[in-house]
Amino acid sequence: MKNLFIAGTQGVGKTMLLREVTLAKREHIGGFYTEHIMAGRIRKGFMIRTFDGQERMLASKNLKSSHKLGKYGVDLNALENVGVPALKLALMSKSVIVIDEIGSMEMMSERFRAILLECLTSTKPVLATIRAAAQPFSDQVKKFSDTQTVLLTKSNYASVKQQVRKWLETQI
Repeated sequence: MKNLFIAGTQGVGKTMLLREVTLAKREHIGGFYTEHIMAGRIRKGFMIRTFDGQERMLASKNLKSSHKLGKYGVDLNALENVGVPALKLALMSKSVIVIDEIGSMEMMSERFRAILLECLTSTKPVLATIRAAAQPFSDQVKKFSDTQTVLLTKSNYASVKQQVRKWLETQI
C-alpha cells in the first residue's frame, strides 16, 4: 500500500502514535502534525507544526473567526500558509508525506483538499490520520485503491504502532 491512514475516534491517540513513529525520522518526512493546547486538563485549541519546525495556532476557543468547529474558531490561514506549503515541500523533497489530520477543520480549506488529492495521487507514500466518523470527502479518500485504513483503538494501540512503524521503514 502506498498510503496508510490511521483512523480512530477522538482521544484514542492517533496523533500521539503518529508523532512516536515519525519524529525520529524527520529528515525523511515532510508535512505536519497537530498538538492540543492545554490549560491543565482543558483543551483550549490546536497548534499546527511542520516537521521542519514551523508552527502556528490552527484553532482556539478564543479565536474570532468566520470558520467554526464546535467551540473553536479555525484559522484557515494557518493551514494554508503553514500546512499546505509543508505538503508541497514534502512532495518535492521528502520520502514520505505525513498529514495529521484529514478531518473537519482541514476540510474547510479548498487549498488543503487540492494539495491532499495531489499528495494521495502522487508516487510518494502518505501516512495520515483520518476521522473514523463518516464525512463525504474523507470517506472518498479512504476508498483510494492504493490506500489502507487501520482502525486505532485503545486496546490495539501497541500492535497498530508496530504495523505503522514497519510500513514506514519500508518507505524510507
